[in-house]
Amino acid sequence: MDLKIYILFWQAFLAGLALGAASGPVGVFLILRRDSLLPHALTHVAFTGVALGFLLHGAPLPLTLLVTVLAAFAVMHIREKAGIYEDTAVGILAGLGLALAVVLASLARSYDVRLLTYLFGNILVITPEEAFVALGLALLVLLTLARFWEALLFVSFDEESARASGLRVKLLKLLLAMLTALLVVIGMRLIGLLLISALMVIPGAAALEVARSFRQSLWFSALFGVLSVAGGLVLSVLLDLPPSGAIVLFSGFIFLVGFLVRRTVV
Repeated sequence: MDLKIYILFWQAFLAGLALGAASGPVGVFLILRRDSLLPHALTHVAFTGVALGFLLHGAPLPLTLLVTVLAAFAVMHIREKAGIYEDTAVGILAGLGLALAVVLASLARSYDVRLLTYLFGNILVITPEEAFVALGLALLVLLTLARFWEALLFVSFDEESARASGLRVKLLKLLLAMLTALLVVIGMRLIGLLLISALMVIPGAAALEVARSFRQSLWFSALFGVLSVAGGLVLSVLLDLPPSGAIVLFSGFIFLVGFLVRRTVV
């Protein structure tokens, strides 16, 4: 029994490290595009997917993945076709997603512990299947970033020049939105829907504080994401704290250190 618990812990731990490594670099791109509220909005929509899964008595993860990815595409379409500012489109998506989630959860009569596990997460109690899915999706995000990071960087800094150079700007923006949606779904059981957006933004912001080049910022953001998960889990075990909260607080500590170091050096 002890061996089984040990194996489960390390499965969850590795999945968490992969999530942290993937979240940081995606967060860098979102910050540069001034789109750091997108993951927050997608968490509201992911909540809708979870509630829909409970209502239909199906598996919440596939439905949530489908709903969240479609929502990411929808917000990009609204921006392009309706001419709405980015923050306005994100605000609309967040409000409607949360309202629909509340209605569906009420119809499903699922205001119980099951729902709380998706809102607050707990990396220490996920199943082996969830750990493997999270690990696989996180690696997919990292491989995609490794392939397209230069094009995403070009689009993030200058869309018009990127379009003129022949890059498919719309598809690249959709790709970034889809990667964000994947990370939200990965993180909902590990970190929780209420906190996964913080894990995506804070390590990226910390990396931008100390990095001297864009490539360096990607490496630092991945490192800070990994350290956030590892350090948070250690704190949660030593101090008997909720793992999700400890992970995000540790990422905040990393950002504070980076902020102070930059101000001291400058």
